[in-house]
Amino acid sequence: MANIRPLKAYEKYAWTILFIFWALHLILSARDFFPSLQDLCVPCPPGAQTAIQSSTGMTWSQLASTNPRLAVYLASTLVDDGISGVGFAIFGMAVSMTSFRRREKWAWYLSWSMPIGILAAQVNQYLLTGSSMVIILAAIFSILSLLALFLPYRQFFHGQTQHA
Repeated sequence: MANIRPLKAYEKYAWTILFIFWALHLILSARDFFPSLQDLCVPCPPGAQTAIQSSTGMTWSQLASTNPRLAVYLASTLVDDGISGVGFAIFGMAVSMTSFRRREKWAWYLSWSMPIGILAAQVNQYLLTGSSMVIILAAIFSILSLLALFLPYRQFFHGQTQHA
């Protein structure tokens, strides 16, 4: 007979870490619907260049006034990125709230897209802005994402515990 034990709180609620990160991803992706917000870099130290500034040498408002055709093109690209990001975030929230919570193995594997995505996006931001704060945030978010994956690991791959 299998040894059945109740789930510990960290095992039972690890999915909430992923859900919160996906919700944050949703908010940050929705920001792309408003290109003028590209002048705002939350994790950058004061005076640091944003990704738009380091790419174009101008703020968004300067770019829009000096080269409106390029600004329109970049705005449409940002909106496309926002649409993809919002859709991916909603999908991630649904998976973490349902299948990951039910300890379905495929959801555990799919949820690796969170720490991998965080690292890829933050390394890209670092290369564009040079902000070391971006790397610190990437490390914190990646570690927390990995905790959300590894804390309930036994429930995904050993089936010895009951699912509450």
